[in-house]
Amino acid sequence: MNSTLTPAFERDQPTRFIRALHASMRAFARVEVSGAEHLDGAGGMIVVCNHIGWADPLWVGFAAYPRTLHQMAKKELFEIPLVGWFVRSGGGFPVDRGRPGPATIKHAVGLVAGGERLLIFPAGTRGQEDADNKRGAATIALRARVPVVPACFDGPAALRLGDLWRQPRIRVRFGAPLHGPADGASDKATALAFTAQIDAAMKQLREGA
Repeated sequence: MNSTLTPAFERDQPTRFIRALHASMRAFARVEVSGAEHLDGAGGMIVVCNHIGWADPLWVGFAAYPRTLHQMAKKELFEIPLVGWFVRSGGGFPVDRGRPGPATIKHAVGLVAGGERLLIFPAGTRGQEDADNKRGAATIALRARVPVVPACFDGPAALRLGDLWRQPRIRVRFGAPLHGPADGASDKATALAFTAQIDAAMKQLREGA
């Protein structure tokens, strides 16, 4: 057994901040969650999801509760003290989106190799296609030898005070885990092929298959 793995009982114990956030968000929407059992397991994993707006990480994290999903967040957010504290407390860590660099991949690989769960939006901000981001999720999974769980978010792009009265419906679905090749290959060609597999699984979830 890998001694660097975070014990499961620690990973599945949300912090006080995450418990409070989850409790407060319950009042803002009617949330339907399916497939959350795919997030169980002793090892790390990567969750990949479509991206609509800034509230997506909050609701996908809500759906994964009591499991914690670590997330990549643009480094500019951490330059605002209160916002930076909020994002970091929710499991976020800073990333230079203009120049991600090998350090970002190394940190992400270390997280999931240590047994944590990492949330990535491979299509980039608000659904804009970004080839590097899309292949990045597959690359991290292949290097850490962890599965990828496709997810689908269906709901509003933002979280508003008026939602307390409107109670919008939000649906978050998690699909079956996807595994890379048994030989442990992580080269560019393998990452591209795995990315295509991830894309297909995410499309099936969006179409309700």
